[in-house]
Amino acid sequence: MGSDRSWIDSVRRRVPNQRQLSENHAVLWTVVILASLFDVVTTMVGLELGLTEGNAVARAFIATYGTPGIGLLKFSALVLVVTLWAMFDDHRATVVLAVFAVVSLAVVALNALTLASV
Repeated sequence: MGSDRSWIDSVRRRVPNQRQLSENHAVLWTVVILASLFDVVTTMVGLELGLTEGNAVARAFIATYGTPGIGLLKFSALVLVVTLWAMFDDHRATVVLAVFAVVSLAVVALNALTLASV
């Protein structure tokens, strides 16, 4: 049991007690959340129109959990982003948010273009 305790103590040392939400992070979080919502909505609309999911992981979630699987997958990804954001220093946290925001925006753009072509 001692090794479990040392692992917990090591995580506590790395996680800041309070993270200040900078203006940059607030903007990035807004983009991440809105893009995630649009990703889920555009994916659901596409599936309703008979299109197929292009992401193999998302297809597996949909096959296992049905349409709610899209939300579950996105929620899981956001939990990972929140965890990394909380654990990393400001620079690395900014990189995590920016990369997730850019990827999410690219997915939404691709979804919108696909829907527009139907």
